[in-house]
Amino acid sequence: MPSGQLGTGSADFASSSANSQTTSYLIPRTLLPEVMNAVRKKLILRGLAARIFGPSSIPGRTLVLPLQAEFTANNALSVVQVAEGAEVPMVQSEWTSLTLTPVKYGARVGVTKEMLEDGIIDLLSYHAELAGYEFADNEESLIVSVWDAASTAASNNVANSNATLPVSDITEAMQNLESTNYRPSHMICGAEVVNDLRNIDTFVEADKSGVNDPTKPLIGRIFGMDVLVSNNVTATLAYVIDAAHSFVIAEKRPLTVERYSDFARDSGFVVVTQRVAVAALRNEATSEITTT
Repeated sequence: MPSGQLGTGSADFASSSANSQTTSYLIPRTLLPEVMNAVRKKLILRGLAARIFGPSSIPGRTLVLPLQAEFTANNALSVVQVAEGAEVPMVQSEWTSLTLTPVKYGARVGVTKEMLEDGIIDLLSYHAELAGYEFADNEESLIVSVWDAASTAASNNVANSNATLPVSDITEAMQNLESTNYRPSHMICGAEVVNDLRNIDTFVEADKSGVNDPTKPLIGRIFGMDVLVSNNVTATLAYVIDAAHSFVIAEKRPLTVERYSDFARDSGFVVVTQRVAVAALRNEATSEITTT
C-alpha cells in the first residue's frame, strides 16, 4: 500500500501503537446478539430410571419404598406337595425397604442493573437456561455414582488387564445379571470403551455402523442390549444394567428457577434449586466393566 494511504490494516485503536491516524476508530464493530455455546454432553441417563417419583409421591421429607426381598432358597414362598387330608404348611415371603431422602442442590447468579440495561444479552435468562443443563449434568453424575456403588455391593465388577474390551467381559457382565433373573437391557459406555466396541467384529457385524445420526447417544445394539455412550461415565468403564430394576429417582422439588431483585445492590439475581435423590433399586441389576 502506498505510503500515507489509509486502509483497514492500520493499528487497532486499542493497541499501544494507535494514534490519531488509526482508521480503525472509524470502522464500526458488531457484537453478535447471541452467545455461541460451548459444546455440551448428551444427557440421557435420567430416561433409564426404573421409576421417577415426583413431589406428589413425597409428602414428607423422605420416601420409603417397600421391597420384596430378593428370592433365595431360604425366603422363597415354597410350594410343596400335600398329601390327601394333610395340613397345608404355612409359608411367607420376606420384605425390606429402600429410603430416599432428597438433597437440595442450588446455584445463584447476580447481574447488575447496568449490565441488564446496557447488555444485548439477557444474562439472567441465559444463566437460567445454562443452570438447567448443569443440574441435569449433576443428576447424571449421581446416577453413575449409584451404579458404581451398586455393582460393587453386588460383587458384579468385571475387570482384567486388557487394554481393550474383549467380548468375554460383555458376556460376563450380562451373566452377572442373568444369574439373578435380571435382563440386561442397556450397556452405557465411556469413550474408550465405545472405541473398543467399534473395533469388535461381533458389534460391527451385529450393527454395521451403529446409527445414522451421530448426535444420538444410541450407537447400536449388541446381544440384544441398546449401547449408549455417555461422557459422564469414565472413559475406561461401562455399565450393563436392567433398566427396569437398576435405579430410581425421587424428586421432591423439580428444577426451580426464581428471580429476585436486590435494591440495595441495584442488581438482579436468579436462583436455581432442586431437591433430588438417586438410589439403586436392586444392586444386582447393575454390572460394571473396567478396562485399562
